[in-house]
Amino acid sequence: MSLQRSLAITLVVGLATLTGCGGGFADESVGTIKKAAISDMKTLESVRLAGSIEQDGGELDLDVQLNKSGECTGTIGQDGGTAEFISVDGASYLKGDEKFWVTSTGSEESAQQVLDLLGDKWALVPSSEGGFSEICDLDELLTELDEDKAKSEEKGEETDVDGEEAVEITSEDEDGGTTRAFVATDEPHYILKVETKGGDEPGSFTFSDFDEKLDLEAPAEEDVVDLQAAASEG
Repeated sequence: MSLQRSLAITLVVGLATLTGCGGGFADESVGTIKKAAISDMKTLESVRLAGSIEQDGGELDLDVQLNKSGECTGTIGQDGGTAEFISVDGASYLKGDEKFWVTSTGSEESAQQVLDLLGDKWALVPSSEGGFSEICDLDELLTELDEDKAKSEEKGEETDVDGEEAVEITSEDEDGGTTRAFVATDEPHYILKVETKGGDEPGSFTFSDFDEKLDLEAPAEEDVVDLQAAASEG
């Protein structure tokens, strides 16, 4: 399963389980609440999501700001390694530490070869590999929100998520996991946090910086190394 699909399912599960709790918005019918939440999430032009998900036997950490233009910036980590990434103007760039490259290349020797080529520069991600399209395409991520993934749901208490009032919804998922979604009770009714335990890919993500503009610039040409070209020349 792709990372983007995993994140989309996490969002879908949260949206599919909305029920009433308290007054105002929470007094509306389940269908009305769900429709409003999906509608509000789909109006977003940009968002930040941060957290981790268990995938392929390891934990993948992600902190990314992305928009509907396919642009993004953030960090990604796995097995103790971390990398910064930028995707802008149709190109993607990556700068990782030694542990990240060991995980990516499969060996310390290969990782060292990459580091010797890069130094302190950014690696150009080959366009044939799609760049960071799985992570950075907010439009595609939000397109999948209309799917229902919950088998059952239960209303929880209202709580505080980073200073915002939210209603907690707990659901049983199709893969056997349990998801807790925290949805803003005030307009707009964004998902603020999602936690999934058990199932295929448990994890936890927070959503913030709604509609904050991304001012991104590609690294200077002299600060970028095309590893694919360098390998061909070698």
